Amino acid sequence: MPKYLLLLFSTNRHRTYWKTALLALYLTLVAGAQNNDAAFRKWWPGFQAAVAKHDAKAVARGMRFPQPWENGPAIREIKSEADLTARFDVFFTPEIRRQIATKRPERLPNGNYMIVWHARGNEYSLHFTPAGDGFALDGLGEGPP
Repeated sequence: MPKYLLLLFSTNRHRTYWKTALLALYLTLVAGAQNNDAAFRKWWPGFQAAVAKHDAKAVARGMRFPQPWENGPAIREIKSEADLTARFDVFFTPEIRRQIATKRPERLPNGNYMIVWHARGNEYSLHFTPAGDGFALDGLGEGPP
């Protein structure tokens, strides 16, 4: 081991310092995750309501365009907010609306959230990412299960 690393841990004082620093880092990460969870829990019911009401403007809040939207061979992306507004029912099929209404998104290690389901021999996943004070829809993926 390099000497400079040995020096970092050479005394009880140094070991205590590093333990304290690591504990502080851990607590910061845990607090950040909890804040992210609280922000998502606050955002999610409003998003569900916007989808149920076909409120494209509210659904689009925070989204980046073009948005990856893989749903069959004909639909690969949502080009713009105007595209989402004009073809809301094409993008948000009854099946997708049902998933949003009934599923509880799972938190990923990176702080994003996702809903996964299987249909027609494929796996589908809706992705949500932090955006501003809340979250935003970040795409629909389609692939083999």
